[in-house]
Amino acid sequence: MTSYEDGKRLRTEARFRRCCGALLVIGILVCVGLVCRAGWLQVVQGDKWREIKIGQVQGSFQVPVYRGTIRDGQGRPLALGVQKGSLYADGKLISDPVGTARVLAPVLGESRRELEGKLSAKKRFVWIKRGLSSDQLRRVTEARLPGIGVQMEWGRYYPYGDLAGQVIGFVGVDGKGLEGIEKIYDGLLRQDPRKVIAFRDGGRRRVWFRDASPPVPEERYGLRLHLDAFLQDTCEAALEEAVRKHGARAGEAVLLDARDFRVLAMAHYPSFNPNAYASAQPDQWRNRVVADVFEPGSVLKVFLMAGVLEAGVYGPEQLIFCEEGKMRLASHTIHDVHPHGWLTVRDVLKVSSNIGAVKLVQALGPRRYYDELVQFGFGRKTGVDLPGESGGLLRPYAQWRPVDFAVASFGQGVGVTTLQLATAVAAVANGGVLGSPRVAASVVNAENRLIKALPPGPATRVLSGKTAQYLKEMMEEVVQPGGTGTRAALSDYTSAGKTGTAQVADRSTGRYAPDKVTSVFVGFAPATHPRLAMAVVVHEPKGEGYGGVVAAPVFRHVMEKALPYLGVPPDKEPDDGSNRPRLVRWEEDRDSAGEISAWQAESPPRGEQQVIPDLRGLSLKAAVAVLKSAGLEAAPQGSGRVVHQEPGPGEQARRGAVVAIRLKDL
Repeated sequence: MTSYEDGKRLRTEARFRRCCGALLVIGILVCVGLVCRAGWLQVVQGDKWREIKIGQVQGSFQVPVYRGTIRDGQGRPLALGVQKGSLYADGKLISDPVGTARVLAPVLGESRRELEGKLSAKKRFVWIKRGLSSDQLRRVTEARLPGIGVQMEWGRYYPYGDLAGQVIGFVGVDGKGLEGIEKIYDGLLRQDPRKVIAFRDGGRRRVWFRDASPPVPEERYGLRLHLDAFLQDTCEAALEEAVRKHGARAGEAVLLDARDFRVLAMAHYPSFNPNAYASAQPDQWRNRVVADVFEPGSVLKVFLMAGVLEAGVYGPEQLIFCEEGKMRLASHTIHDVHPHGWLTVRDVLKVSSNIGAVKLVQALGPRRYYDELVQFGFGRKTGVDLPGESGGLLRPYAQWRPVDFAVASFGQGVGVTTLQLATAVAAVANGGVLGSPRVAASVVNAENRLIKALPPGPATRVLSGKTAQYLKEMMEEVVQPGGTGTRAALSDYTSAGKTGTAQVADRSTGRYAPDKVTSVFVGFAPATHPRLAMAVVVHEPKGEGYGGVVAAPVFRHVMEKALPYLGVPPDKEPDDGSNRPRLVRWEEDRDSAGEISAWQAESPPRGEQQVIPDLRGLSLKAAVAVLKSAGLEAAPQGSGRVVHQEPGPGEQARRGAVVAIRLKDL
């Protein structure tokens, strides 16, 4: 028994040792395998698994870089990036599309039937309306409709409403600029989203540590324009008044700095509000100042005179017989509004004699007249930084018949844009140099600090300084008694210009309409040292449609506000200072529609005592100009805009008194 038990024990021990050995070998093999696998993962596949690990604890997402702000020359925001709600639907969650459409239709201003179609599609995602107003967003949120959601997107807001609508343009629902400055500078204003890395917790939520905070949407680049909101508002108000007063179809006006062709204002009437561009007719979006072509009438005589004087064909004092108001040319008869006999070249321009112009162009010759018009920019684009510009219509001189050549002297058969007229007259004003107009001034950051100034356009001398001076003097006589532009004369400043009244072609008959005209005025001021040049065009006014009656007062109205605002000192003594208009204040308060209020003007009281004007909100230059026009002196302190004045607005002071003004950067 003993031997049997010993043998059993020995067999058990041997089996145990074999098991242990097997387990040891297996353990060793597993360890070797694990080491090899770890080495493989760490060395050979290390980069791959590190990326997977990072992907589990980190994630990237995009932070919007919202569209850059557009500002005027004084830093006022004309277009802002704002968050807007967009409405979407999940059709799988909507059990009652008819009832949902009934609630949404009056809120969104949409057709109930169209909404029912979208809501019944049973799609997981469909846009209902993008760019909701704040009121629409509130009402939709309060309705708590199943399957209806709101997604916040970056949109565009134009705080001054329809001010310069055709110039600024607008942005579509996809954030792309579709018209105006928004379109031409879309690549600069619209930036790609910024990629940001963040840590994630076990619930895949973003985690920010103490030394980091969630990034917020930012703005990289904005744009500052030469356009000035006050001058733009002044031009639009004067233009609207003229169009309404004379029952005209439409009107345009351009105000340029005559020294460097900066576009300070570009007005249209009617305009449109880019905040609600979809509610306007598409033809209202068009910038008519650069796109629409019309016959300019007698304003073209300015550039005929430039060619005549430059070529030495006639001098300003030489006489021309004007046929007592009627002249036969082949089978056509040329008329003057008033009959004239002998006129000097200077008076041909002053009284706007068509017959005198025909005789001058015949002496100059078709080729030289054509070349002169081309030099002044007609028949080609100005190069302005706006989309949709037309080059006008100027046929080669070889295609002119004798009558075409003759009537082109007073602006028939030649098509121009309002901007071409403004740049051409600015070339006369600045001594004979034609430049390229520019709307945008510089690229700025979100704080309106300069990043890069945009280069000016090319400039070319098109007229000698001597001829330009003769021409300026001749244009100055046009606005003086006996001229056709007396309603463009200013109280405190000298001015110069030329009127035009052009017939309008009837497309249905191919002839000129007997009852339609285009009223035009071009000019600049002060005439002695021109600062501003302007072109005004009013289409199809009713009644007395002469350019001197309809368009010239727009020029006067704008210049009498713009020159003091810019701090330009008066260059002539008024006949009676008691009736001299003065700028009081341009309030930048906005009404509920987001529009700016218009300028206010009044006349200073007679006598020694003067009412102190309200200077708050004005720049130093504007405040000094306003006080000077009231016979008062300024004692400024600080920089920026006027925030306080002593004596206060409405108080009285003797002429020559000092008004203390404190300015602050706002």
